[in-house]
Amino acid sequence: MSDVDDALLEYAQTNGPGREADGRVRIGYIYAAIRFESLLHPGYASVECWAATSGMSRLFARSANVRKAFTDLTADSGGVCCLFDTGDGAPEQVCWLNGEPTLETVSGPRFPDRRALVAMWPDPEK
Repeated sequence: MSDVDDALLEYAQTNGPGREADGRVRIGYIYAAIRFESLLHPGYASVECWAATSGMSRLFARSANVRKAFTDLTADSGGVCCLFDTGDGAPEQVCWLNGEPTLETVSGPRFPDRRALVAMWPDPEK
């Protein structure tokens, strides 16, 4: 659940079933895969989520509140990183890292690649 923002309202009017009686916006199914050895670092587990439709993917990219829902889940579960990938070839965005929200990109100055991002994660054995 997240607060309704302009992107969610627009989605409800153009792609969704409209706004619910309680003010919420139904966005659709979200698929998830759980890996007990992350592809990025085998010492970590990962939860990968993706939208069921292209319209939902575009919504995820536009809505700060949808992104905040995933960042909050990462924080609440003790996750070290929340990485957002639009799936359109744009650089991945790092939304959460080591207990702090951030607005960095992979292939940016701080993280030229995924290896540089993973190097910032704490040692999982400690």
